[in-house]
Amino acid sequence: MNPSELIRIEGLVLRRGTFRLNIPSWSLAPGQVIGLVGPNGAGKTTLLEGLAGLRPLDGGTARVFGMDPWTDPAGVRSSLGFMSDDMPLFAMKAGPLMEMLSGYYPTWDAELVRDLMDRFRIDPGKQVGRLSKGQGTRLRLITAMAFRPRVLLLDEPAAGLDLAGRRTLLDAVLDVVRDPERSVMISSHLLADVERIADHLLVLDQGRVVQEGRTDSLIGDGRTLEEALLAWGAAG
Repeated sequence: MNPSELIRIEGLVLRRGTFRLNIPSWSLAPGQVIGLVGPNGAGKTTLLEGLAGLRPLDGGTARVFGMDPWTDPAGVRSSLGFMSDDMPLFAMKAGPLMEMLSGYYPTWDAELVRDLMDRFRIDPGKQVGRLSKGQGTRLRLITAMAFRPRVLLLDEPAAGLDLAGRRTLLDAVLDVVRDPERSVMISSHLLADVERIADHLLVLDQGRVVQEGRTDSLIGDGRTLEEALLAWGAAG
């Protein structure tokens, strides 16, 4: 693994029932925002969960900061933030939840948390279970970003948000990771959002990579990401 790489995949195989995800080789460099796109069932969530150490590989290797995310989850997750729309949260008030989580991360940024809670209009005194779906989504994102991870993995981070809410969320993500040493992978079916913020794409279909590279080069002039996916046979 190149010391400058944040993630390196070689011969990765992940199975989920009869589904098989196979990625021969791929790497993530610092300073990139990767749009992970493809139809439902293409393997996007499976890949993110594998990189976050939530499921073991069935073949090949995945190294995050040079470590195996399955066998060294603590080492990886100390610098990797992961957020999904169904990620469970403790049943307590939002403010105390943030205070509790801060004890697990030496790099926790309390000022950033206060800023994001204010920007996302989340009442720290409100019970997590009483938050709206959109507020819950925003709170999950805060937990993933609060310790300023070197890699941020986002699985459908804008679920349940209207257009204004999505723009606020995506702007917050870019503000936090606008750093040449940090990178983001974002999976979303909201292709306009991905096209807006991603400088690179990793396109999956039926468990395989069909396109990868710079967003502007892959899409080209005069068409949208949705039109490009249709042309690649990877729309869904």
